[in-house]
Amino acid sequence: MDFIKSSRIYFADGIKDGYLVIEGSKIIGFLDKSAKIDQFIDYQDNRIIPGICDSHNHGTYGYGLDQYLGNDDATKQNIKNYLKALTFEGVTSVLPTVTDTIKYVAAVHDDGYVGASMLGIHSEGPYLSRVGEGGRPEAHPNVDMKFVESMWTDSRGLLKLVAIAPEIPGVKEAEKFFLSKGVKISYAHSDLKAAGAREAVDRGYRVSTHTSNVMVGIHHRDIGGLGVMLMDPRIECEVICDGLHVCLDFIEMMFRIKDRSRFMMISDSVKIAGIAPGRYNIGWVTPLNVTNEGFVVDDDGRLLGSSKSVLFGIGNLVEKLHIPLEEVIKMSSLNPCTYYGFGQTKGSIVIGKDADFVVISDDYKAQATYVEGKKVFDRKLEEPKYNPNPTFITL
Repeated sequence: MDFIKSSRIYFADGIKDGYLVIEGSKIIGFLDKSAKIDQFIDYQDNRIIPGICDSHNHGTYGYGLDQYLGNDDATKQNIKNYLKALTFEGVTSVLPTVTDTIKYVAAVHDDGYVGASMLGIHSEGPYLSRVGEGGRPEAHPNVDMKFVESMWTDSRGLLKLVAIAPEIPGVKEAEKFFLSKGVKISYAHSDLKAAGAREAVDRGYRVSTHTSNVMVGIHHRDIGGLGVMLMDPRIECEVICDGLHVCLDFIEMMFRIKDRSRFMMISDSVKIAGIAPGRYNIGWVTPLNVTNEGFVVDDDGRLLGSSKSVLFGIGNLVEKLHIPLEEVIKMSSLNPCTYYGFGQTKGSIVIGKDADFVVISDDYKAQATYVEGKKVFDRKLEEPKYNPNPTFITL
């Protein structure tokens, strides 16, 4: 039995000063600060919040997912390293976001590793249309039902979400297949205006991929795909809160249109997340530029993923939009866990739930991360470090 002490533990029913009691993988109790405990881990005034659930994450700290590294063992080890690196930013559960290496991610799920728990797999694409602000139009692949079926088979039943542009010819058959398997489909990278977006929701789309980004925006004569995502009560909205993909004023406006209980904070981070500003070749068709502000853009100015974590976004919402932390952590933890079927065991600090939590400093840096009762990151013992053998080149 372990005792974890802090003056600010963010339980689901309020902030408490005392000891979390952990046994095995579970939170089994709480003791007031006056309790006499001989051995405990003291985090003093650092806040303890529920572990972050990042349901849209392509890579971090130099570890990417959609790349085969020459042999199966190396590819799987890269994925394990990625799952460990996520804990540097307080992520305790994740839907790795991949398309080309689904079978390797699925294989790691049942293998031993130390890091964030995989709650399933998320595929953003391959059937996407709109390329985003500053981007040049690109041809989308034709819908191939053999490939669609292989995505499900390769995932070993772990595929939870597939992001699709609803206007692509032939995509309706893919939609029906995924829905028949219980896979949720997300409205993504679409050029549709309001009428087409409404039709897509009627067909079964239930998630809005990185809401506001790479979709038709709101206009006073047509509210576009974005307006439909915010107005339709059937839609759960992902949102990147780095302040770069969507300005904080617009995020505040979105929260006024749709209740915050319907938002899931995501990072959409890529393998160069957190790297120093510069120009990099990460194996994509185009080089990527990381700006001083943290934008990840190609040479045309098109945003291509994020370099910031959900934890960074939590700091933005609390410090700049003045949303109480106890409300923000619902969007970073409980909402995604609940939507993807894990709300009874994960997503909040509650007696009986999994001991998934992160200790954070007042500047929103993870000090320690616990996954199912095991300390998987401790800043006192290790500094977050980049992949020592990255698959990208500094230009």
